[in-house]
Amino acid sequence: MTVWQEAQGESFAGKVAVAEVIRNRTKAKHMSDGTVPGTCLWPVQFSGWNAIDQTPKYRERIECAKLDTNDWMVQDCLRAWSEAEAGSDTVKGAMYYYATWMKKPPPWAQGAEVLAEIGQHRFVKLK
Repeated sequence: MTVWQEAQGESFAGKVAVAEVIRNRTKAKHMSDGTVPGTCLWPVQFSGWNAIDQTPKYRERIECAKLDTNDWMVQDCLRAWSEAEAGSDTVKGAMYYYATWMKKPPPWAQGAEVLAEIGQHRFVKLK
């Protein structure tokens, strides 16, 4: 569900990249309790789950809860997750990303090293 929320408009490579970040955080227990749900639902980490986001994200969370596993985009996200779990590393170990449309990095990413740019996301390592 988190891959769908974060990367539904991305190519397959973009979905894999987001899945890798989730996997990387889970394995490192970084902003995570070491489980995939605990990683995805860690407070204020993945915008699709952020309660502080207003109406658009609220609607997205409702749509996410109604996902049909037979939907082609859901299948694409599941395939992307499987590829990440199998060990792909297109984001070179990154644990964070932000949108490329941002004119400058968000405050938390100031000075971060960009490890990869895939689709509409920059994958970074914080210093």
